[in-house]
Amino acid sequence: MGKRARKRRGRKNSKANHGKRPNAG
Repeated sequence: MGKRARKRRGRKNSKANHGKRPNAG
């Protein structure tokens, strides 16, 4: 994933959410 800020767009919830926004997508 790298160290830069990721764009928060176009990314559905695939796999388990790792403790971040639990109900995203």
